Amino acid sequence: MQRTTVIAALGLVLLAPMVARADEAAGHYNLGLQYKREGKTAEAIAECQSAIKLRPDYAAAHATLGNLYRASGDYQKAAGEYEITVKLQPKDAQAHANLGAAYARIKRPDDGIRELETSIGIADDYDAEISLAMAYKQKGDYKHAIEHDEKATTLKPNEAQGWANLGIVKSVADDKEGAIAAFRKALALKPNDAELHFGLGVIYRRQRKTDEAIAEYQVAVQKDPHYAKAYYDLGVMYSQERKGPEARAAFEKYIEYGAHEDAEHRKDAEDRLKTFKGYSDGQAAHPSK
Repeated sequence: MQRTTVIAALGLVLLAPMVARADEAAGHYNLGLQYKREGKTAEAIAECQSAIKLRPDYAAAHATLGNLYRASGDYQKAAGEYEITVKLQPKDAQAHANLGAAYARIKRPDDGIRELETSIGIADDYDAEISLAMAYKQKGDYKHAIEHDEKATTLKPNEAQGWANLGIVKSVADDKEGAIAAFRKALALKPNDAELHFGLGVIYRRQRKTDEAIAEYQVAVQKDPHYAKAYYDLGVMYSQERKGPEARAAFEKYIEYGAHEDAEHRKDAEDRLKTFKGYSDGQAAHPSK
């Protein structure tokens, strides 16, 4: 009896430092979450790293650190943290989805598809379907990209971005009417979204429906008067239509608001304003993609 008591006491003594480290790790992690909510990314990253140093198998800390790296635009580091999370929690659908999305961002579509397929095999998820469609699009597999974007719209039919993504991939796949229909559904949900009007304008422009493209670009700049890309495309469209004053005004707006836009587009706009000659379809350089 006495020996049993001694062994139990010894076990508690040995366990105590482990419990203390776990508690300290949790303290760092919780502080990291607080910093994350406050938008203090660097501080949040540091606290999550401290938590992991104390407890390397802290899956939640690895996942949060991955999210922080992703929010900072460092998808390579994010993927590294998500890889650890997946090893620690192999049946966690969100962990696989996060890793797959990160792989897609760093141009590893096959790895992304594998992880995202694993994720949706565990549980249906809108974001995973969107990321999976993006990975298939990177591979040029538009059939499967459309399939997964369509699944996303069934999971969240009131999410405008899902319909816009579907419209974009259908446009690339040369489904003209399907692309327009998808963007119309997106705009029905968010009629004041300048980006959506611009996207529909791009689709019309690719279909050489100049009047329709101009109309959507005009709405885009009405909704967002600083929308530089729309002014550039308007300038190109007006140049094609030999509408000199309108083209000049559009390019001037692009120069005014597009100081940090594509350098090639900016030079083209400046050159057009210098000479301002009419352009045929073949000469209208580089409209926005």
